Amino acid sequence: MRNLYIIAVCTVLVLTSCKAEQTDEEMKERGKEMIRGLAQDCKASEGATDADVEDLVEDKMPETQVQKCFHSCMQQQFGISDGKQFSKKGFVQISAMMFKKDEEKLNVAKEVAEECDGTANDDRCELAVDIMTCIRSGLEKRGITKD
Repeated sequence: MRNLYIIAVCTVLVLTSCKAEQTDEEMKERGKEMIRGLAQDCKASEGATDADVEDLVEDKMPETQVQKCFHSCMQQQFGISDGKQFSKKGFVQISAMMFKKDEEKLNVAKEVAEECDGTANDDRCELAVDIMTCIRSGLEKRGITKD
């Protein structure tokens, strides 16, 4: 499963802008394009490359300092983090938009948010990795793994 914050933003944007007759694959690709567009401000502010953007879109864990800071910027942009700690409220809000008709998935997201509540780090870039690790761990505990 892709990082929940990426999926959430993609899904919300895709569902509000795609025609009903588009296939899942077309919607997924359109969502990726939207994420690429949304990433441009963070790309510029953090000195990220096109490859860094693609790694984000493909849900690769950031390794370099630039990648970590780029992910942090994106998390802050989506309300998942304030740069100091995980935002349970922001995560749940995005999840609610994404899963508004699927109570089971929303409940899983709320459980994961509860587990990750309190995730904090004075280094905003390392915080991004901490948040991603926590979310992935919470999803894996519930049998949800990367595609």
